[in-house]
Amino acid sequence: MLHWKKLTKKEQIERVQTALSKNVNFAKDATLGYPASKLDGKVFYTDAPFLKDAPVLMTFVANPNHIGCHTVGVSESAFAGTHEIEREALDILAVDVFGSEENEYDGYIATGGTEANIQAMWMYRNYFMNTFGAKASEIVLIASEDTHYSIAKGSNLLMLDWIKVPVSFDDRKINVVTFENQILEAQKQGKKYFIVFCNMGTTMFGSVDHPDDYISLLEKYSLNYKMHVDAAYGGFVYPFLAKENPLSFKNPSISSITIDAHKMLQAPYGTGIFLCRKGLIENALTKEAAYVE
Repeated sequence: MLHWKKLTKKEQIERVQTALSKNVNFAKDATLGYPASKLDGKVFYTDAPFLKDAPVLMTFVANPNHIGCHTVGVSESAFAGTHEIEREALDILAVDVFGSEENEYDGYIATGGTEANIQAMWMYRNYFMNTFGAKASEIVLIASEDTHYSIAKGSNLLMLDWIKVPVSFDDRKINVVTFENQILEAQKQGKKYFIVFCNMGTTMFGSVDHPDDYISLLEKYSLNYKMHVDAAYGGFVYPFLAKENPLSFKNPSISSITIDAHKMLQAPYGTGIFLCRKGLIENALTKEAAYVE
C-alpha cells in the first residue's frame, strides 16, 4: 500500500484540524459568493464538547463545499484543506485498491453509487458524441438483468437504450450466447457505441461479472466500447479476497469504477466514489458552473 496508512486517533484529529484550518471558516470569515454557509447553531451544536474527539463530525459541522472534481484543474481555494483529504482518499482507492498508476486517474466523492453510475453513463455518452460525432440513438448501454436499478434510471435520464443481458439462474453468470445475438441485433438497429457495465457484487446475489464474457464478443465484432465497473456493493470486499481482480485499472479494458462506502465500509450515506482514467472526466465537466474555479 502506497497511500493507505493507519493513523492513531490523535493523528486523525490533528489531520482534520489542520485541513479545516486551511478552509474558509463560516463562523468567522466573510463568505458571500460561496454556495454554502454555517450550519444553524440551534440544530447543529457547533460548541458541543464531544466534537473535539470526533473528526468526522467536526468536518460535517464545518460544512465544507466540495463541488467539482479536485483531481483535475484548479479547485476552490476556500476549501483547500479538505479537498486535500478528498484527494488522499481517492489515491488510496484508485492506486492502492484498484491498481491505477499514480496521477493517471480522475475522480470525486459522490452522493452515492447511483450518482456515480449515472456519471459514468453521462461521461461516456458525451465522450462518444464529442469524439466520434455519435448520436444518442447510436449509443447503447449493456448490463446484466441483475444489475442495479441505477442503470435503468440512467438509461431513462440520458435517453439511451439498454440491452439487458440474461443470466444463469444457478450462478448468475451472463448468457454469452444470448448476448452475442443481442449485440448482432443492436448493430442491425444502428447501434455503434457500447457502454458496458460489469458488476462487482450485485445487491441481491453478490455475483461478480467476468469482463471477458463481454470483451471477447465486443472485440470479436470490432465494436467501439467503454467499460465501467459497478463496485458499489463489492468494492470494499472483493479486491481484498480475490487472488486476482480483473475488474481493476490493471485491466486495460476497464475505464471507470463506482464504489460506495455506505455499504460494506460502514460509512454514512453520501460517500459514493467515482473513479475514471485520465482524459475522460472532461466530457462531463460543466463549464456553465462559472462560480467554481
